[in-house]
Amino acid sequence: MSRYLFTTWYGAGNQVPAIGLAQELAARGHEVRFAGYTGQRERFERAGFDFAVLAGADAAYRADEPPERVMAALVEGVWACPAHLTDLRDALAAYPCDAVVADCMMFGVLAALEDASVPVVPLVHSAPGALFPPGGPGDAMILGAVNAVRAAAGRRAVGSVWETWAPFPAICASVAELDPLAARAPASFHYVGPITERREPSGWRSPWRRDDPRPLVLASFSTGYAWDQTSRIARTLAALDDAERYRVLALTAYADPAALTCPPNAVLRREVPHDEVLPAVSATVCHAGHGTVAASLAHGVPVVALPNLGADQQALAARVAGLGAGIALDGETATSADIAAAVAAVLDEESYRTAAAHLARAIAAAPGACGAADLLEKS
Repeated sequence: MSRYLFTTWYGAGNQVPAIGLAQELAARGHEVRFAGYTGQRERFERAGFDFAVLAGADAAYRADEPPERVMAALVEGVWACPAHLTDLRDALAAYPCDAVVADCMMFGVLAALEDASVPVVPLVHSAPGALFPPGGPGDAMILGAVNAVRAAAGRRAVGSVWETWAPFPAICASVAELDPLAARAPASFHYVGPITERREPSGWRSPWRRDDPRPLVLASFSTGYAWDQTSRIARTLAALDDAERYRVLALTAYADPAALTCPPNAVLRREVPHDEVLPAVSATVCHAGHGTVAASLAHGVPVVALPNLGADQQALAARVAGLGAGIALDGETATSADIAAAVAAVLDEESYRTAAAHLARAIAAAPGACGAADLLEKS
């Protein structure tokens, strides 16, 4: 049995692959502890894992900042947080482990661990070339802060975020096909495919008859708190207000259902696990977050993307469209008419389903959590 320490933060797409990998390790008899922020404790303990708070970073980060301060707060308290340098020293002293799995966006953690005496594996939860393309807007936003925390740790400056991952055997929870820069990835990157969390059945039951011939469209937008998804959900519901043609399941996450007009052919739910509904879905309208895109494509479901600004979403939307498995729209300005036309296209034109099925085969062939756990056991 080995002991693994995972570092984590409260993001939208990063926690699921971390939990899924930890579950695979636990199933093999290993011991896992997570270290992160107070607001995460309940989720990870509910999943059955020991959880420790990174005290210095937790004190430095506020999750209730106003919208204009959200990104700055994440940089200061999570992504390039100087407190991580001492937090990791304390975490390793409290929990001597055989390896550390570090969230790829916790650059202070990676700086602290660059000369660690135990193996360190960054977990990259999206396609690296979409999440942080070298020289892209992500680098422009964060690189100064990353190099400042690296200087505090006595590390050399880097010219791109990718350089912070390159010294380690990084696990990428995506497939190379979804990465627009896969050909440029360092040799240390291992694409293992999407990693999902094992969950108890939610109890979801479709309200529609089994023989209902209308295609089911899933509308699923970000569960992160950095973006208000109400407008995207509302525009999608208006676009699909056609009871003769569609059935619609819209997942509201943190959006207020009272602010939405639900047409008679649609059902609103706060959350339904994707794997419980996607086998019956014909098209997904989403924000192009990696988790939703990968889950849809794993089931051969084409995507209409309304990406939020920032993160990996615009690049993933463009990549999926470039591969022919969906249509990318401007998430801020697309009208209901635009969304309706895009959904009709991905449903009516066979090429979209063919391209999505090709990606489904690539995802099915990827080793996933088992392959990632194999890599950790060999580290």
